[in-house]
This record gives sequence, C-alpha cells and structure tokens, in this order.
Amino acid sequence: MAEPRKPAWSTRSAAKVDNYEEFIGRLDAASAKLMVRRDVLDKTLEILTLLFRQNNTGLRLWEDRLSRCDDLLADIAGKPGREAALIELHEIALKMEPLFRNRTQRIGDRLAVVRARCDEINKSLAGLEKSKMKLTSSRMLAQERENLSRAIGELVGTSDAAAVVTPDPGLRSDLQDARHAIILAEALLEAKRDS
Repeated sequence: MAEPRKPAWSTRSAAKVDNYEEFIGRLDAASAKLMVRRDVLDKTLEILTLLFRQNNTGLRLWEDRLSRCDDLLADIAGKPGREAALIELHEIALKMEPLFRNRTQRIGDRLAVVRARCDEINKSLAGLEKSKMKLTSSRMLAQERENLSRAIGELVGTSDAAAVVTPDPGLRSDLQDARHAIILAEALLEAKRDS
C-alpha cells in the first residue's frame, strides 16, 4: 500500500531551509580564502608600485643624463681635457639607461599581472557577496512561507481554534494570498539568480 503523498512544496521548502546554512557556509569559506589571497596580492601590489616608481624615476634621470651628455659632447668637441670626462659619463649613461628601461618594463609587466589577479579576485568576491545576499533573502522567504503554511494548517486543521478565536472568514483567504505572494517572490528570486 502506497504511503500518502506529502505536498511537494512543503518537502521542498524544508529541504531548502536545511541546505541554506551549508551553502552560505561554502560561500563564506570561499570568500575567506579569496580575501587571504587578495591581502597578499595587495601587499605585493604596494611593493611593486613603489619599485616601479623608483625605477621609472631612475630611467628618466638616466635618459636626461644621456641627453645632456650628448648635448655637452657636441658643444665641446675638440677640447680634450673636458671631453674625456664627458665620454666616460656618456658611456655610463649608455649602460644604465637600458638597464633601468628593462627593469622598469619587467616590473611594469609584473604589476599588470598582479593587478589583473586582484581585479579577478575582487569580481569573484563581489559575486560571492551577491550570491550570499540572494541566498539569505531566499532563506528568509522560505522560512516565512513555511511559517505561513504552518499558520494556515493550524487554523484549518484544529476544531477548537474556532471556539477560542473569533471567526474571521477572510483570514484564511488572506493567509493563502500571502503564501502565494511569497512563493511568487521566491520563484522570481530563483529565476533572477539563474539568469
């Protein structure tokens, strides 16, 4: 003999309420892991930004020295005493300028990679927070729906409820309308979550 079937909505809402804690916990755990990673990347970003500024400043200074050396060498052509010191300075600038350019480029590339990772983590954290808010709202709606269903069941199912409470013929209809509105709101929330 088959067991009497329970209404689908009652078992479904009970299962959802039971699972909310677990899923919210998973969202929190994922957020915590990403926040640890973001904190490390933020420190790395701070260090790389400082290094980039310092090396970029050094690059500009060596570019300026090289340019001034070129100008001064052109002005003092043929003066051997002063020319030797400028040639030496020019050779140093020729070595240092590409060294700083390459270092600045490497740091800039690394900085771009770290920024991209930070952006990716921040987008994921925002998505996790949005999901948590939706799940929390859905959980509250499910609990309210369950409470309303229980209240309707108590009003409809007990014969002595009518003797204690003054009869209100519209109450049952209003409670059913409220339950229906909550079900629709929850369905809308789930549909928006899926889209």
